[in-house]
Amino acid sequence: MLRRTHYLLCLFLMLSILITIQPVCGQADSGNGSNPAWSDQMGDKKTLVAFSGDGNYVIAGSNTGILRLYDLCGNRIWETRHPEKAVRSVAISNDASISGAVFVNEEGPSSSVNGEILIFNKTGSTLWKYPEDPTVERIALSGNGHRVYSTGQRVTYVFSENGTMISRNTTAGRVWALDSARDGSYAVAGSQISDSRLEAINEDGTVAWTFPVKNGFGSAAISPDGGYVAAAGYSHLYALGRNGTLLWHYTGSSDFTSVAVSNNGEFVAAGSQYFTLLFNKSGSPLWKKEQEGFVNDIAISDNGDRIIAGSSQGVSVFDREGKIILDYGTPRAVLSLSSDNTGEVFAAGTSDSIYVFNQQGTPICENEIVLPVNNPVPQPTDKDPKTQQTTKKSPVHPGFAIVGIFCVAVFVKRRK
Repeated sequence: MLRRTHYLLCLFLMLSILITIQPVCGQADSGNGSNPAWSDQMGDKKTLVAFSGDGNYVIAGSNTGILRLYDLCGNRIWETRHPEKAVRSVAISNDASISGAVFVNEEGPSSSVNGEILIFNKTGSTLWKYPEDPTVERIALSGNGHRVYSTGQRVTYVFSENGTMISRNTTAGRVWALDSARDGSYAVAGSQISDSRLEAINEDGTVAWTFPVKNGFGSAAISPDGGYVAAAGYSHLYALGRNGTLLWHYTGSSDFTSVAVSNNGEFVAAGSQYFTLLFNKSGSPLWKKEQEGFVNDIAISDNGDRIIAGSSQGVSVFDREGKIILDYGTPRAVLSLSSDNTGEVFAAGTSDSIYVFNQQGTPICENEIVLPVNNPVPQPTDKDPKTQQTTKKSPVHPGFAIVGIFCVAVFVKRRK
């Protein structure tokens, strides 16, 4: 009888420990005790995000044709769905008064994606759309929303906020990199196929300057004040002045994937395969932090105090000296990243979800988030190792070890 009592006690203790360590549904393992303020499922291959400059709204789009505007607490302001299309690019003004996206045919060559530009107001009503170019893929908005820039296969567009086309220019190759100055005075567009170059397009549609290179561009960014441009392509990183003058050029050992610039170009952050890097205004590397997997996207606060990296393993936040502030492992690779102007809040998009954080990794709003029930979203099927996180095995819970030793001791004692 006593032996059976001991065995039942062992079983009870082990079941109690097992129940207490069950993971919470929808949450990922985190580092440094940090957690997202909220998250929501979007698609199955890629979720794109863009934070409003004032930090109050975030827009997210996915390959399943879902586009949503959230407030800072995670409540959905509006949603639109185009199941036959995929969201290829998203953008939002400083106060979310307007936001935009490009919807494309996901399959097929870039010359026939049938891209459609849609611009929305804050309540989700369509202000205007431009469906006539089958190649258009990318969009950028000025902070005040007065200018909309878009690019496609050998073309760049400039629109006014009411949809009037200001210009349509022919450019070189397929444009992969696009960014607008915050005041909308100009944008930069970088091509990556044949006759590669970076072009600056003024708000009136005229080409301000071109900067030709052999390797092409995959990412470009303009400083908040508009006076400094950084662009990256393959293993090359360039910094240029507002007039297109080359300020410095850095060649790394691995390909750069993304770039971001602080105010006045004081700091340039870059992501590459396995590294997050920070440079000063003259191009000298300040630090280089090794990370697991690819750093797919990067952001920096206006003052350069916060550098946020989204990688194959999750989200990492560094201070200006390279000290890690927050480290959060997402279930899947971070493919898109965006922060507000201060870097206080930021969003990460993985293959299937959006995650929103603040610097402290704590809740943003006191009230519980109420999200509408999702319509079924296809489960992730992407097997690309660059966009997958290696799942780390959880160590054995110490409680199991303690109970195991107790049970063994009881068994041995009874045997004697």
